[in-house]
Amino acid sequence: MPTDSNVVLSLWRCRSVTRKPYDGETVTTPLVRTTHLAAAYRRYLNSADAPRFASDVDDRYCGSTLTSLLRRGDVELRRAAALSLGTLGDHSAIEPLGRALGDSDRGVRLAADDSFRALLVRDAAPLHHQQLLKVMHLNDGGEYAGALAPTMILVDQAPRYAEAHHQLAICWHGLENFFQAEAAYTACLWHCRYHYPAWQGLARCRLMLGDGEAAISALKRCLDICPDIENARAQIRIIERKLRQANDS
Repeated sequence: MPTDSNVVLSLWRCRSVTRKPYDGETVTTPLVRTTHLAAAYRRYLNSADAPRFASDVDDRYCGSTLTSLLRRGDVELRRAAALSLGTLGDHSAIEPLGRALGDSDRGVRLAADDSFRALLVRDAAPLHHQQLLKVMHLNDGGEYAGALAPTMILVDQAPRYAEAHHQLAICWHGLENFFQAEAAYTACLWHCRYHYPAWQGLARCRLMLGDGEAAISALKRCLDICPDIENARAQIRIIERKLRQANDS
């Protein structure tokens, strides 16, 4: 298993070889060496074979190396690392992926977003993970009353499970108990400050509770984390316009 330093040093190394052209002059020609991660990523782009990509990466890279490449690699390696962490990463990869949601490259941001959301759901014991999936199914179907009790039990059993708090917030929000929803969103963010859907939900709660300025603050935090959420920008403009109109009247 390569160390962080070994991988970073081999990202895109050039090796010089000599050749003699016809006039007898000696020159050097660089040969580019590609890392195993980049090669696996290119095969994945051509084949869309996700299991093979995960296997190829898992054979040679540990999670800490991938998170290091996510932070310090070139664009291709950051994309590959972000993608692979969705399958091979664990709790320790959530925060690096959260930071990568604001990467300068859109491809990295998209891959990081998919992996970030996958790890949020998977970040618990298998039993709690299965319970969460059932709760999410109920919430997605608008069955907030039915989801409430099992979600509260899940939060009690796995209090550090950020996504469980988020699903509890969705339950309370759907039941129009905005005070409880605000508390649950806040608990989620306490355990994962990069949980941008929770920042959006918190903004909606604060708006329903009549605190437009606090709603704007939450939406701006959401955009600091994930700058691609255009509806958050639109919401800010709408709220600011309403606040101006209220002040002018």
